[in-house]
Amino acid sequence: MKQRDLNANELEDLQQSLLKWFKEHQRKLPWRENYEPYQVWISEIMLQQTQVKTMLPFYRRWMEALPGIREVAEADEELLIKLWEGLGYYRRVRNIRKTAEMICNEYGGQFPEQVAELLKLPGIGRYTAGAIASIAFNQPAPILDGNVTRVLCRVRKIEDPPQLGDVGKELWRLAEAWIPKEEARNFNQALMELGATVCLPSSPNCLLCPIRQHCLAFELGKVEAIPASKPGKVPRQRFRACAVIRYNNKMLFSKRLENSLLEGLWEFPSVESDTKKKLKGTLEEHLERNYGIKVTLGKEIHQLEHRYTNFKTRVGFYPAALEVAGKETKETTSWVEIPKIEDLALPRPYRRFMEWYLEQSSE
Repeated sequence: MKQRDLNANELEDLQQSLLKWFKEHQRKLPWRENYEPYQVWISEIMLQQTQVKTMLPFYRRWMEALPGIREVAEADEELLIKLWEGLGYYRRVRNIRKTAEMICNEYGGQFPEQVAELLKLPGIGRYTAGAIASIAFNQPAPILDGNVTRVLCRVRKIEDPPQLGDVGKELWRLAEAWIPKEEARNFNQALMELGATVCLPSSPNCLLCPIRQHCLAFELGKVEAIPASKPGKVPRQRFRACAVIRYNNKMLFSKRLENSLLEGLWEFPSVESDTKKKLKGTLEEHLERNYGIKVTLGKEIHQLEHRYTNFKTRVGFYPAALEVAGKETKETTSWVEIPKIEDLALPRPYRRFMEWYLEQSSE
């Protein structure tokens, strides 16, 4: 589905108009101060499926604790996960550590500049490799995130869903063909910035767009309809029951196992099922079998919903108090003093519950 290319004059006008706009309107972001590769890399990983305004506090916290790549390679995993808490997709933070170790051990602490080398690093795919190569090193490598996809589809009036294979290939081709010589850094960022601040998914500010004269969707009044959305699957419903077990001023937590969702984070002992039926009883059996704790859990005291990529979970919390603490039989089980729970890396539903729980306890 190759589109008619812009002619040389049209392309040069688009490039220069966009670069001029970016120079005047770009946001002041910390990694743009000197385009240090480590900072660009961390910003790009954090920005995956997250908006700039949301990730900035996480970015600043991370850089304050880990100002360089060697600090990441040498950091304790608990610290990395805690710093990442709230961003989700925790496999990314483990890949960050693997990449940091690989760069320090095999590349002398220096990021490779070429896409082919960057693609060898854990957790770095085609988009992230292109972003690092172009933004950190000004290499003429294309990028294609959601913002760039939207801009390209509208400018060239690509009406098919971008998730389709042929459409994706065409978008990558355009993203590469449009890069002006010696200006990959600014041009790629300009495309992303335009999509993030002007060419919005809904109610785009077309009259503020520096390249609207080249936009076929604008010309034909089809901006709101492009790009087309691919019908999504209805998320599967799951149910989770959590045991809120107290002994004096401590609560029982367990650590998620390796190769599981949210691996390495701490949580209340819990069980999950496709149905809520008998889930509380199953949790009581789970506590006795795996923790050596025989209790009758109380009535559900709180419930919340949480959405993951492919499913959503309804989480219920059931209390119990012990007169004698159970034993910490594994490294993945710990009695934690309530004031110190905030230091644990918790999944978002459990963090939200603790905020509610402590608020109720203080009343």
